[in-house]
Amino acid sequence: MSGLNISFKISAIDDFSKTMSKLNKETSNAFQAVGTLGAGMTAAGAGIAVGLGYAVKTATDFNAQMSRVSAVSNATGDQLNDLRQTALDLGASTSKSASEVALGMEEMAKKGFEVNEVIAAMPGIIAAAEASGEDMALVSNVVASALNSFQLEASEASRVADIMAMTANKSSADVNDLGWKCCPVAKKFAA
Repeated sequence: MSGLNISFKISAIDDFSKTMSKLNKETSNAFQAVGTLGAGMTAAGAGIAVGLGYAVKTATDFNAQMSRVSAVSNATGDQLNDLRQTALDLGASTSKSASEVALGMEEMAKKGFEVNEVIAAMPGIIAAAEASGEDMALVSNVVASALNSFQLEASEASRVADIMAMTANKSSADVNDLGWKCCPVAKKFAA
């Protein structure tokens, strides 16, 4: 009987070893899956952090630009709110960012335009910047200089911007060239 008892013990030990080996393998697979999931969550968290950092920087840049617009334009509280909202609206509805729109506003204000004139001029300036491929600061500067040179109202900004963009697109000149060629008096308003 002792042979049967030994055989039974060996069989029980083999079964136990197989069960433990299987349990060890399943536990190892589970830990590996958790590690992979954790790595994925870490990568996703890092991506979210980078996105949040970019959003905070963008908001900070916009606020800094609006502070410059406020200083240059001498806008009151309500006027500054109008400028801010216009920049945000145009930034959301055009290819230009709110910060780029605010930069254009600053250039117009530097040329002596009132807050309501700046707001009225921005859609035309954005259209010219989009059509010509030039940046907002340059287009704003040239359009504002042209308006001042020809003693035009800010409400004419769209028409001036359209003419400049069309001329630039149909010639080898760019908007900057047109600013100096079309508006020789513009140099006195430029800086």
